[in-house]
Formats: sequence, C-alpha cells, structure tokens
Amino acid sequence: MAVSLEKIDMLMERANISYKEAKEALEKYDGDMVEALIFLESNEKVSAGRPSSRSQENRERREKRQQRRGKERDFFEDLKKMFKKMHATSFIIAKKGKRLLDIPLTIAVFIILFTLPASLFLLILPYVFGYQIAILNADGTKANFNDSFEKENTQTTDEDEREERYK
Repeated sequence: MAVSLEKIDMLMERANISYKEAKEALEKYDGDMVEALIFLESNEKVSAGRPSSRSQENRERREKRQQRRGKERDFFEDLKKMFKKMHATSFIIAKKGKRLLDIPLTIAVFIILFTLPASLFLLILPYVFGYQIAILNADGTKANFNDSFEKENTQTTDEDEREERYK
C-alpha cells in the first residue's frame, strides 16, 4: 500500500522522527497511524524532546505567513478607510458663495493625476479669475491636512514611546 505524504508528515511531527523512519513504520502497518506510533514507542524511536528541526521550521514559516497576511490586511483596511474619508470630502470651486464645481475628493484626485499637465494649469485659472478652491469635510468644515498629519505623527510617537518603555 502506498503511504500518503500527509500521513508521513503527521507521523514525523508527532513522533519527532526522520522521514525514513516514519515511512518505514507506516508501510509496515499499511498506513495505520496508531499501530505505527505504538511500534515506534515500543522500539524507543519516538523522541519526547523538543520538536524536530523540520517541524519547527514549518511552524516558523506558518507564523511568518500569518504575520504577513495580518500586515497586508491592516494595510488594505487603512487604505479602504482613507478612500472612504476622501470620498466623503468635497473638492469645491466657488465664487461669492456660488458653487461652480462640487465633486468628491477621490474623483478630483484621479482627474488631476490622469490629466496632470493640463490640470495644474486649470487649478491656477480659478485664482486668476477670483474663484476660490476649497476642500470641505463631510460635516462642512474646511479640511485641515496639517492637523491630520500631526495627529498621525503624535499617535506613532506615542506608540513608539510605549514600546520603548516596555522593552
């Protein structure tokens, strides 16, 4: 009977033995894990000490993969929050209280990026003709980007100080 690789790996990890020993034990008992473990224990081949280097490496790889996935999720969650906040923010061009243009900031940013040389010229024109450009938050107040960046820097600094304190 052919023994599956999964069973060999499982026996290797449980009994902390080599690939060859696991394969021989499983072949001897036609893939029966319990009989193979009993055989290995009776011949004192099961090492009760620390896990084999291979199983330890596999565990470490799994943990690193999970950490990377967690960081990726955090990044995409932050990106999602940023786009929601930008979409709730308005880009406005107005003159004397009369709005000429009122679009979400995300759309304005994409337009500016895709038409960069022309859009820079078009952003200067409203000032020449007396129009004002404003960016308003969802609650109608003017967006102050410096405050946003200062809050982020303050939070990061506070977190860094806490980490240093507990090391």
